[in-house]
Order: sequence, then structure tokens, then C-alpha cells
Amino acid sequence: MKPPFLRPLRSDSLWRDLLLALALALLAGLLAAHLELDELIFAYTRRWETLQLDEWPTALLTFALAMVALYARRHAQLRRALGENRYLVGRVIEVQEQERRRLARELHDELGQTLNAIKLDALTLPGSAAARRIADNADHVYGAAADLVRNLRPPALDELGLATALEACVARWRESSPELAVQLSVGGALDDLGETLNLVVYRVVQEALTNCVRHARARHLYIDLTRAPDRPDSLLLEIRDDGAGISAAAHGGTGLTGMRERVALLGGRFELLSQPGRGVTIRVELPI
Repeated sequence: MKPPFLRPLRSDSLWRDLLLALALALLAGLLAAHLELDELIFAYTRRWETLQLDEWPTALLTFALAMVALYARRHAQLRRALGENRYLVGRVIEVQEQERRRLARELHDELGQTLNAIKLDALTLPGSAAARRIADNADHVYGAAADLVRNLRPPALDELGLATALEACVARWRESSPELAVQLSVGGALDDLGETLNLVVYRVVQEALTNCVRHARARHLYIDLTRAPDRPDSLLLEIRDDGAGISAAAHGGTGLTGMRERVALLGGRFELLSQPGRGVTIRVELPI
């Protein structure tokens, strides 16, 4: 069974290409009629009448029709292959999210309980400096594990919704990277988007924040998420910074590719605008 977030591929450009070819053929026909091209060709080739050159247009027409049929066939094969590839990518992402959820649950339950037990046992040793250090180290490891759990599977996303989860994510980045001023703006009804759409938006924002802190050297980052009343069937996300920007060669990085794939699997539109030294703008439109 296909994953719930897999959508049919967008309509391709086969018919557009065929209409363009037809338009070019009509233009060539009008130009030939204006120049009386057939008469010119006949006058030039009449000395080779024994070769029956006037019959070759039929062969050329047959060849052109065969090429059109072959093009349509190859186009259909490519479309099927692309659909299968996107289905496999969707399965990989789905399995990855399931594994993240399992790991987050095990880290929270198993490791958290073990660390709490170590801390309690250490605190039962009265007046021991070593016991205090053990308890402090247990608290430190517990905090690191909590950060891992939030990165693997944000609890707020399941418990409190997308807007609250994004606010919590931005708050953690503000705390860990105070040199970056992050502004989050959320508008419209976001409570009925569903788990899959929530997760895609959260992962895109998460990856954009990571890229901005690690690579952009930006001072400001703006995140705008809107479900406009006049377009209730679309979710608009724009992320922009004032950092170093990226070159055209870097547009295919792993993080950006992951964002594109997640958006494409929902039938959405992903746009990246950037020039070196002029920051990065990411625009995403997702159907609801």
C-alpha cells in the first residue's frame, strides 16, 4: 500500500511539447506557402526525376509520425520510472520517520529511567563529592538525550500542534545560537493539517535553521508560515536570511535535496532564490 503522503505526479509537459511542435509545423507550412517552396524545390530537383524525389515527403512524414510515437512511449516510460523513484523515496522517508519515532521513544523511556536511577542512587550517598559529580553528569547526559529526542521526533508536534512545535524549535535555536535573530510568524488555521503535512513543514524549517547557523553566517532569519483565508487549500512557507548566500553549484546539497523531496512527495512547489552575498530565500507551497 502506498504511503498516505504520496500524491500523483504533476502533469508533465508532453502535450505542451506536442503543441509546440504543431505550432512550428504550421509556421513552417505558412512560410513555405509564402515562398512557394514546393515549386522552388521541384524546379531545382527536376533533373533528378528518375530518383522519384517528389515521393520522399511521404517517407519523411512517416518518419516524423514514428518519432512522435517513440517520443510519447519514452516519455511514458520515464514518467513511470520517475513515479517509482518517488514512491521509493517516499517509503524511505516514511521508514526513517518511523525509526526516528522508535529511537526517540526508547531514548526517553529506557535511557531516561536509567539516568534517573543512577542519579537517585548517587544522591543516597551522603556527603560524597563523587556522588554529586555522578548526579551532575547524569543530569548532563539526560539533557543531551532530551535534545536528541526533540531532534529525532519533537514531542510538541504530536502533543501541541505545528505552531507550538515551531515556536519551541525556534526558542531552542535562539538559546543555542544567540548571535542569530530568528523571527517566526504564523498565521491562519493550522490545527487540521494532519501529521504528514505538519512533519514536512517542521523538517523543512528545522533543516533551514541548521543550514543558516552552520553555513550562512547570517544575523537575521525570518520564517513566515501562512494559511491565507483566501487560499484555504494551500499552505505557504517562506524562509529568508541575510547571510552569505549559496552558489548555483551548491543548490543540490543534501539538505536542500531532502527538503525538495519532502515537498515534491506532497505535490507541493519548492523554490530557492539565492546569490553569493545576498542571503537565501526558500519558498514552499503545499496543497492541503
